[in-house]
Amino acid sequence: MSDDLLGGALRLSPIFRELRAEHLNGGTPAEGHSYSAEHKTGSAPSISVVINTLNEERNIAHAIMSVRSWVNEVVVVDMESDDQTAEIARSLGAKLFSYPRVINFDAARVAGVEHATCDWILLLDADEVIPFQLSRRLLGVAATNEADAFSIPRLNYFSGEPLYNAGFGPEQDRQLRFYRKGSVSLNDVLHSHIQAKSGTRVVKMSYRPGTCIVHFSYKDSAQFVSKLNKYTSLTAWQRRDSARWKDRSLVVAATVEFLKRYIWKRGFLSGAPGLYFSFMMAAYRMTQAFKLREIQLRCSEESATARYQEIARGIVQEYESVGNASDLASTESRGRQSHD
Repeated sequence: MSDDLLGGALRLSPIFRELRAEHLNGGTPAEGHSYSAEHKTGSAPSISVVINTLNEERNIAHAIMSVRSWVNEVVVVDMESDDQTAEIARSLGAKLFSYPRVINFDAARVAGVEHATCDWILLLDADEVIPFQLSRRLLGVAATNEADAFSIPRLNYFSGEPLYNAGFGPEQDRQLRFYRKGSVSLNDVLHSHIQAKSGTRVVKMSYRPGTCIVHFSYKDSAQFVSKLNKYTSLTAWQRRDSARWKDRSLVVAATVEFLKRYIWKRGFLSGAPGLYFSFMMAAYRMTQAFKLREIQLRCSEESATARYQEIARGIVQEYESVGNASDLASTESRGRQSHD
């Protein structure tokens, strides 16, 4: 990695001061952040962390540095990022693999698991970090053989604030992310839940501060709307053969989603963030239902454009018709005047 690269993209976060120290020391990890787990001996189970990325240069270093001191390997599957994500991940010792850029990032995650070589797998998003207390708990689970899979609470941040309700709180948004290799089933369907296989022993961890995945989910409403547009298009396409739309479902889907999150999931306890998030998730469901309607009615941008052009041509032709009639009338008038 060049000094220009470190001096530019890697100044995005204070954490890169440590990364730069590693670079200037000839690639030696900064003190306190070595891959100590790589030197484990004996019968201790090994752990792989799998992260899929797309333009995550602002997040990937924190994600890796929250796990690299206590796991055996970090596998990063990068979906053709345009920024310095891949270079940062590689400089921090991750095993880097490339995957085609797709909206459905779950496919990249499945590919990453196939590259993992250890006994246990921890699935992590690039905008997530693992607190120290949680790392000790996960190491204990792997070492004591008390379970085959671990359901972990996740603390989500929305517009700079943590959400503890609205279906997005730590106890409400559990993630089956840590498991013995081969004990769960994954698929490449967007936002699909990881399923424990028959006979898998699953432990559900209770939420306490420091013992949850920390997820910096949505920075602001603009990012939410951007993701909404991408994800609703994909999920509507995936459901095109299994779900049928009805006009009333557009309203019902949005109303039910809002009431579920704001009332039943107690989003009102989170104040304004809970209210806004509940409204935006209602918009998500309504948009998804509307896009499913468009697909099943074979509506598309191309068909709408063709229809609009047809209407526009009709309007223009009306001007042309009036113009032709006016020219004809003018010609006839001049003919009469000449005759007189």
